[in-house]
Amino acid sequence: MKTIAPFVSLIIYSFLLSSCIAKTAEKTESKNAKIIAEEKPALDSSRFDIKRFEEKKDKYGSPNYEFVENGRNIRQLSDKPERDSPDSLKYYAEEISKKWNPFVIRKKYDYKGQLRRWSTTFRQESINKSYEYDESGKIIKITNYEEKFKHSFTDIREFLLKAKGIDIYDTRQAIARRVNHRYEDPTQVYYDIYVLDKKDEKNDYRIVIFDDTLQIKEYRNENKSK
Repeated sequence: MKTIAPFVSLIIYSFLLSSCIAKTAEKTESKNAKIIAEEKPALDSSRFDIKRFEEKKDKYGSPNYEFVENGRNIRQLSDKPERDSPDSLKYYAEEISKKWNPFVIRKKYDYKGQLRRWSTTFRQESINKSYEYDESGKIIKITNYEEKFKHSFTDIREFLLKAKGIDIYDTRQAIARRVNHRYEDPTQVYYDIYVLDKKDEKNDYRIVIFDDTLQIKEYRNENKSK
C-alpha cells in the first residue's frame, strides 16, 4: 500500500494539473474569441470607389452622392481642398444608414480610397468603438465611447421595451440621446428620450432613464412628472 499511495497521488496531481491547464486554455480561448468578436466590425476591407463617385456625384458640383443599396441609404462625399492643395489633403467619407433607424456607420477614406477610420453613431452621437487605420490597413487606434456609461443604448432599448413597449431603435416611436454630467454630479448621467405620438404631436412627452439606477421619470404636459 505504501508504494501504491505515491502512485495514486501522482495520478490525482496529474489530473488536477491537466484540468487547470484545460481551464486556463479555455479562458484564454474565450477571451481571445471575445476580442475578435469585438473587433470584427472594424475588419473592413472595403475601398472607396473614387471613379464611380466622381462620375455619379451631382453634375453641378455638389460634393455628395446619395443612393440606396441592399435596403441601406448610402451617402458619399468628399472634401473641397483649396486650390493647388496636394491630393494627400483630399479625403472621402461614407455614411450608411437605414430608414427610421438611428444608427449610422461612418467611414473615412484617404485620397487613394483606403479606409482610414470606421465608427458608429446613434444619430449624431459616437457609440461603441471607433477604429483608425494606417496605410497598410493596420488598426492604430481604438476609442471606446462606452467607458463613461454603465448601460448602453442596447440595454436601454431592452429595458424600455419591457417597461413601456417603446422602441428607441425606431425613430418613428422615439428620439433618444444620452447626457453625461458625471463630473458635475454623478447622478446626472441619463438617457433622454422624446416619445412621439403618432396621432397628435401635442401628446409627445419625455422619458428620462438614469444610467446608474435605471430609474424612470416621465415628463408630460406642464412639466408634470411621475
